[in-house]
Amino acid sequence: MQHVREIVTRSMMPPLHSMDTAPDLPDDLRQRCLAIRAIISDVDGVLTNGQLWLSERGYELKAFHVRDGMGCLLWKKAGYRLGLLSKRRSVVVEQRAREMGVDQVIQGVGPKWPAVESVLNMWGLSRYELCYVGDDLPDISVLQQVGLGVAVADAAWDVRTAAHYVTTAPGGWGALREVIELVLRTQRLWSTLLDSYLAEERGNAGSDRKNCAVITASHIF
Repeated sequence: MQHVREIVTRSMMPPLHSMDTAPDLPDDLRQRCLAIRAIISDVDGVLTNGQLWLSERGYELKAFHVRDGMGCLLWKKAGYRLGLLSKRRSVVVEQRAREMGVDQVIQGVGPKWPAVESVLNMWGLSRYELCYVGDDLPDISVLQQVGLGVAVADAAWDVRTAAHYVTTAPGGWGALREVIELVLRTQRLWSTLLDSYLAEERGNAGSDRKNCAVITASHIF
């Protein structure tokens, strides 16, 4: 009877597999996405909405979008590299970077391209394998030299003009997640990574239920 219940329960579960819907892109943009093995993103104006919240004591607060973090988790599961680059310095950025599994955090830089080039050399990647995401004028020098240059929806006009792709999401509202999905879906990796994540989540949920049952039983008896 228990075996029958397990079969019925499994049959009622939604399938793990999610259709890999590759975006309908111009051939040039599709080829650029297929070559990408790493993403480096600006912070203020991309991971955040660009606003800086400063307390009277000089403490800095930033608001990040949780879906960017989820996208980074799947990006890392693909075995790809991830970096953050900012002209400013912030402890908050370092904390968020740790949560997102970022490989390299570069803060307090002057011109951005030399810093990006140094990271590429460290990772052993060419500039054509890098996607860079930016929003303002200091990002243009990088956007023009990488394989896939992306501007967020509310980026400065010159930045949007220089980019190969402009997101539909503005900075701070899941723009990085959009870029990650764009690349992974174009490479037809998204559904595999999503299935793997969902399987792990269901496995962890079963483990949690078992632990709860043990705790409840020990409490009762």
